[in-house]
Amino acid sequence: MKGYVLGPVKAVVPGRQGVEGASKPAGLFALFVLSSDHRVERDDIAHHLWPNGGATENRISRQLSYLRDGLGGRVSRMKSGVCSMDLSDSSIDYLLFREDVRRSRGMNAFERFSVLRGALERWSGEGPLLGLPGAGFELQRTELRREWGGALVNCMAAAWEIRDDEWLLKEAEGLLGRFSVNRTYGERIFLYRLMATAARSLQAAKQMIKEYKERYGRPRDLELDQAIRDIARGAFRHRPAPARFEHPIPRQLPFADRELVGQARRTASLRQYLAQRRAESRGAVILLTGMAGAGKSALANHLCRGLEPDFPDGTLYASLNGFTGEGTSPAEPRQILSRFLSDLGVQTQATDLDALSGALRSRLATRSVVMLLDDAAHAGQVLPLLPGTGTSVVVITSRNQLPDLSARKDVHICRIGPLDRESAAEIVFGEMAPGARRKCGPSVDRLVDLCGRLPLALSVIARRVRGRPPQGVAELVTRLSQEHQRLEELHQPGHDLSVRLALDCSVGALSTEARSLLWQLALHPGPSIDWAATMDLGSVAAGGDTDRALDELIDANLVECTVDRYRLHDLVRAYARYHVFSDADRSIERLREETVRQVLEHQLQNVAACDRVIDPQRSLPIEEPRGLRVVDPASEEEAMAYVDAEYEVLLQGIDLALRSSLRRYVWLLSMALVSYQWRRSRHADAERRLTEAEEASRGLASSIHRAMVYRMLAGTQMRAGHVDLGLRNAEAAVRLGEEQGDVASRLGLARSLHLRAVAYQRGGDLNGAEEGHRLALELFEELGDAAGAAGALNGIGTVQYERGAYDKALRMCDEALRIFELTDDANGRANVLTTLAKIHTFRSERDEALRLYERAIAIYRKLSYWPNEAKTLSRYAYVLVSSGRTQEAVTALERVVMLCEFMGDEEGVQQALDRLESLR
Repeated sequence: MKGYVLGPVKAVVPGRQGVEGASKPAGLFALFVLSSDHRVERDDIAHHLWPNGGATENRISRQLSYLRDGLGGRVSRMKSGVCSMDLSDSSIDYLLFREDVRRSRGMNAFERFSVLRGALERWSGEGPLLGLPGAGFELQRTELRREWGGALVNCMAAAWEIRDDEWLLKEAEGLLGRFSVNRTYGERIFLYRLMATAARSLQAAKQMIKEYKERYGRPRDLELDQAIRDIARGAFRHRPAPARFEHPIPRQLPFADRELVGQARRTASLRQYLAQRRAESRGAVILLTGMAGAGKSALANHLCRGLEPDFPDGTLYASLNGFTGEGTSPAEPRQILSRFLSDLGVQTQATDLDALSGALRSRLATRSVVMLLDDAAHAGQVLPLLPGTGTSVVVITSRNQLPDLSARKDVHICRIGPLDRESAAEIVFGEMAPGARRKCGPSVDRLVDLCGRLPLALSVIARRVRGRPPQGVAELVTRLSQEHQRLEELHQPGHDLSVRLALDCSVGALSTEARSLLWQLALHPGPSIDWAATMDLGSVAAGGDTDRALDELIDANLVECTVDRYRLHDLVRAYARYHVFSDADRSIERLREETVRQVLEHQLQNVAACDRVIDPQRSLPIEEPRGLRVVDPASEEEAMAYVDAEYEVLLQGIDLALRSSLRRYVWLLSMALVSYQWRRSRHADAERRLTEAEEASRGLASSIHRAMVYRMLAGTQMRAGHVDLGLRNAEAAVRLGEEQGDVASRLGLARSLHLRAVAYQRGGDLNGAEEGHRLALELFEELGDAAGAAGALNGIGTVQYERGAYDKALRMCDEALRIFELTDDANGRANVLTTLAKIHTFRSERDEALRLYERAIAIYRKLSYWPNEAKTLSRYAYVLVSSGRTQEAVTALERVVMLCEFMGDEEGVQQALDRLESLR
């Protein structure tokens, strides 16, 4: 509520223009806080808001509604026509002003000056209750001016007593413009200005008297009249030196309103660092940086409170107002320096920044204090306040990383992120009844995830679950699960606990380019994005430097950089999607569409570039990239590594294409991923995406490419053990291939026939399998596809192997291997080597079988083809055991366990472990 009573009314309810005008809710609020018990009767409301009549019950109810919405207090109507509002005195600046004035009584001049100056700073320079019409408010304004004027005169008297003539002259000159000398307190202001001038130059004071008399005549104030006569006679008496006193030790840390949770390890680490610096007789500067709501201020306050006993010269605190929203400017370091010097008992005539900074460094060179500088917007606010030498400790908090400060070697940087799950849950449970933990555990776990383990969001939720039954907590989970309203659920009007308002301040400080890029990054499917994709994304918006905008977002802790990828916190993503731009801005819709297409085109071009390396036999109808950053993997390992890093993002991209009805990307992205998915045993993902691709390709893809979709789907289903489904889709691919007679269609038909033959073979139909492989072989040879022909020969060889005709199988597979070695198809070569190894095993030719297995395993490992490598290693281990080479078999099976764990194959892991157990 700070600033709402004495400051301009427009700061109360920004942009609200109700029927009765924007100032009316603020006026009602003023009535509440200016009465001793925060209660106002109906007649008072009518008199102050409608001095000329017109008060009705509907109008009064509407004002209460404005007040409730705008200020967030609990407002109620009582039966007697009296209104009340729940407010704490510590949240109202007028009451804080009164308390400061009361405390100043009985203090020495130095303390009185410091306290009263702070009280006066709470006062808006535009006057109290600005813009509120009516006689009632005019009376209130008069009373407020009287109180403020009394405090001002007392402050000037204290300044005169401690000889702060510089402050007197500066303040009096500005105040005389607001308080005419023939008005209340005006003559007292002129008196202190006159005496301060006389202390420096009697001649200048006499000139002031001359101008005063010409304008106003003889003053009414007796003390001013006497001073004028003394100066005119040259008998002005200088004030005596102020009595010496022991300057109070400042202890300025704000009250900690809640217990710090989940930061014990970080606090201990920081204290250890500070203890080491103190042991070396050196000071320290700590920067706590992190996104809005991460708990930086709470941690800093807790840390500094723990340090207080070790710093005998006190603790200094200043809120730098870096991110407090509209209506409040960041604090000027000159003002903070002046206050700190005064609080430390330093009287100086300096006014410029460098001189004040030097004076503070000089003072702190022989003092040991803790200084907390909270909420810095930029390094320029902080650098002038830092000590030079000595053992003082400075703790700075900022939502920005303050590169100009953090680049210094003497600054210890601590980045504050989300809490661990246990600590995050403890914040929510802390506001619930003891028995609620068991009943609400799953709901709280979900709330923790939806809040992104952000302390500010968790604090809002903790308040909201207070007193709720388990059903109410579950309902809150349901509401937060809707991303478009999540920020509204984490916003409490009129309170500091609001994630949306906190992010408003952070995003509001960004440049236009950075704000646009943040919005685009939120449209990206996530969960993370690499540098190249970010640059391509930013190129959609007109103008701007994407690289600089990205740096700005990282410095503002709105984007997290981990190694070579960028990530948004879930709440930042939700904010950026729904609150950065207004829904009323229709131009955003076109930018949204262009951004989504750019995201998907970047993904398609890059995964296609990898797919061409992983599976050179396939050709997808994808145009050449234009103006995009596309990877150029030099090997299959590099291609697989790229897709490993991007895989989750690519799946999210397909979902984005589905939501956006962009069928081309659903089809082609799914197809470009299949070869990778087979090598990583991600068959469930592949089957789901290819099913979506089959539907998306209807009416969009040619028969050749639709047949390819069916083949990939069939191959996936057979790898997953769904032979019947695989056979059905393989037959669909064959039918499509038979409809066309061109070369490309016939080549596709040959591959479909080969795949259908594999399905027959796995279903136990060896005759159908052999016939299908021979038909495919004839077509491959006719079309000159050597790799296809070798694959068909290997298929025939496997059929003969299963029939027990090992000599025939060996001849067919030897010929297949000869042909494969003339091609670039390493995977086909490894498949034939595996078949040959099995044949030699059954012929009891173990040494040859082991040699062939080793060659196949090396190829699969180089291709990063995990399922085939694991399967081949298992067979290899079997032959090793039968050859008496048990330790080598153990090593092979340990590799199988690791690969199965990578693939999430729990059954495979257990089988390999069981075999290992039998060998040890």
